[in-house]
Amino acid sequence: SIMVVQTKISTSPFKNFIKVHFKTFKLMSYLKISMRYNELVRVYLNLEKTAKKLEKTGILAEFLKGVNKNEIKDIIHLLQGKVFPEYDERKIGMSSRLILKVISVSAGINQEKVEKLWKDIGDLGKTTEELIRKRQQLTLAKDELTAKKIIDNITKLAGFQGEGTVDKKIKLVSELLNSAEPEEARFIVSTILEELRIGTAEGIIRDALAKTFDINADDIEKAYNITTDYGEVAE
Repeated sequence: SIMVVQTKISTSPFKNFIKVHFKTFKLMSYLKISMRYNELVRVYLNLEKTAKKLEKTGILAEFLKGVNKNEIKDIIHLLQGKVFPEYDERKIGMSSRLILKVISVSAGINQEKVEKLWKDIGDLGKTTEELIRKRQQLTLAKDELTAKKIIDNITKLAGFQGEGTVDKKIKLVSELLNSAEPEEARFIVSTILEELRIGTAEGIIRDALAKTFDINADDIEKAYNITTDYGEVAE
């Protein structure tokens, strides 16, 4: 009988400990302040691996189930390769030439060499990835990027006007690239240039939202026709 009592005393707190921490873990997944950008990058990479619409829809739906409702609007926009909804007339205003200059500054490489590599690879995002990977070997610890930080910096690009605009834009994008892992850098540049190319057409976003929230796809589309923004529909 003593052993029974000891077992109850020793195992009961352990079970309670597991229950509490499991619930806490689930709660944190919904209450986290901002998603780490590398979580989104993993989704981008998975979406690139398949051309099948149903697989893309499944990847997105599974991912969106864990997104904080307070930032799902921004996440939807990033999945579409943009930061502004269709009705928003703001423009990021970063040309490929200006991005070349930013990459040169961030990677510490002559701009002509960056341009040559770009011509060889044919994609400025992938060019950035390769150069940041080479630079990474010499880089010390850096801040972890969040989706919110990406949105904030890119949104600010659209607000600059007048004298000093170019330098301010270079500083903001450099700030992101200097903190980015190679694959993060690739998708940051692709997003700024609005050249994401991961196959997330509006129909796939619609179907993913329908699956995520268990709502008929036609109802999702009706809501989109009113708002013209899947981010707002998701929110």
